[in-house]
Amino acid sequence: MDTHSFFGKLFDFSFKEFITLQIIKYLYILGIVFSAFTAIAFLIGGFASFQYSVGKALVTILFSPVIFILMTLSARLALEALVATFRIAENTTKLVEQGEQKSL
Repeated sequence: MDTHSFFGKLFDFSFKEFITLQIIKYLYILGIVFSAFTAIAFLIGGFASFQYSVGKALVTILFSPVIFILMTLSARLALEALVATFRIAENTTKLVEQGEQKSL
């Protein structure tokens, strides 16, 4: 099986190839979509709570964009940390391979 294709990497049981760096942008898109749905839910909840408490409703409505930004920022930071970890692993592997070639 071709280990350079996506499915080749997916079914590589030796875990020599990483697929995380290929799918990270899609995970970020999912994070943004989840953040948007959460912010919209807070917005709808804010409008629905007008009948009970005007102050709580206004706070919820005004903070829904802040919630979106904070959740998107959190997703970005987590994914950047994940990418950095995988890049460190890839670079370490390259350094080890170069060291093995020099010692031969």
